[in-house]
Amino acid sequence: MRRTLLATVLVLAACSPVAETANSTTTTDVTATDRVATTTTTVETTSTSEDPTTTSTSATTTTLEAATTTSDVVDGNWADQPLIVTGFGALGWWDGTDWVRAETEGALPVVGGEDYQIAVIGLETTTTGGPQDLVCEPVFNLGVVLEDDHLLGEWPGPYGVAISAPWDLQPNLFEPFADDGTFAAIASGLLAERGLVVADPVIKQLFRADLEGDGINEILVVAEDIRGGFLPEVGDYSIIFMQKVIEGDVQTLVLGESVISDPEGSFVVGFSVGAVADLSGDGQMEIVVDSAFFEGLGVDVWEYVDDDIGLFPYLQTGCGS
Repeated sequence: MRRTLLATVLVLAACSPVAETANSTTTTDVTATDRVATTTTTVETTSTSEDPTTTSTSATTTTLEAATTTSDVVDGNWADQPLIVTGFGALGWWDGTDWVRAETEGALPVVGGEDYQIAVIGLETTTTGGPQDLVCEPVFNLGVVLEDDHLLGEWPGPYGVAISAPWDLQPNLFEPFADDGTFAAIASGLLAERGLVVADPVIKQLFRADLEGDGINEILVVAEDIRGGFLPEVGDYSIIFMQKVIEGDVQTLVLGESVISDPEGSFVVGFSVGAVADLSGDGQMEIVVDSAFFEGLGVDVWEYVDDDIGLFPYLQTGCGS
């Protein structure tokens, strides 16, 4: 799937600065209630509200269920390094010690003909990839041409990734569930802090996932209402957040937000969870987050590092059409 980039500025604005804002997370010795703000990751570049960094504390407790683990190994022709790709660019790989970003490397660890497992919501299958190629011009994203790249999804998402790795991509609990109003109320509070009053936000996605395989579930929520076909209108919003038990308290971590209070000079971004999968082979699952905007799409891989650092987007790619 080759793409011609007509929205390079939007891609760079929506995708590239994310790691910088996430890396500015701080930790201090404060009360458990106050620590919500110090461990929250936010994406400031896609918000048009006055206070995009404020977070809220919720009295909600996450559902506790036993994690399910398997040791399934998938047969196939796999890359020596577990390359992670989309249809419009490679994100990178885990080298056994750290994440390696594709955009900082001159070559990808594939020769062509490798198999790839598809990691996308609601689908388990494999495809085959070609050799290294330029798959998004003119920003020159390195990638591979997947035989069945349509399996990853379509704009505006959910859109997943493919990885040339043999292990079970979902070793722990991951499932959707219905909101009883609890998470709509939390989303309403987050939007109010960002200057938008929405009594009953639309919950687009709601999942419980045991990311770390410790038997304690995290909750992933996407609340969104975008009415103008990604042309910004007052009242448009999209916010993705996670609730997690940290040091015995439920805390809210924001992965991305776009709240339109003034459409002048702004653009709206729609977020979605593309996949939750183990992309490093360590038995812990990462979160694939999509950021769709007018004629463009970005994909980020977030990892929960620890209770001090929180979530961090180690891998990114994006393209416009």
